[in-house]
Amino acid sequence: MTDCDLCGRALPTVNPVRTFPPLLKFAYPEGVWKGLCETCLDSAQKTYLSINKDELSCRRNKCSLCGKKGRVYPVELQVPSFSKGVVKKEVNVCTICLESVNETYIRFKREQLEEAHEEGRIHGHEHVHEH
Repeated sequence: MTDCDLCGRALPTVNPVRTFPPLLKFAYPEGVWKGLCETCLDSAQKTYLSINKDELSCRRNKCSLCGKKGRVYPVELQVPSFSKGVVKKEVNVCTICLESVNETYIRFKREQLEEAHEEGRIHGHEHVHEH
């Protein structure tokens, strides 16, 4: 079991997102991997898709994934709670981490489609023959 690095949900697997924490840039020049659950990955992807259009929502704060201070964007999370079920919360994520989230999101969705195709849930183009 591992925990999502944004919402804290414990899951058997998470989606790896490469981050570049400023404090670790010399020790890990290739970046550090953070794990996001599917819900947080989807939510961060929505934020990534809206940042070009919604420039006014830009804040200056610390990124929740890499710790870098600067321009960040709000990502809405659904944090599990024993008493309330799910609590909505916002965290700040920088542009660089959002770009990494986008790459992971695309890779994750492509793998899901390939898996579904292999299992026969999605069929290729069906040809109809007329007689």
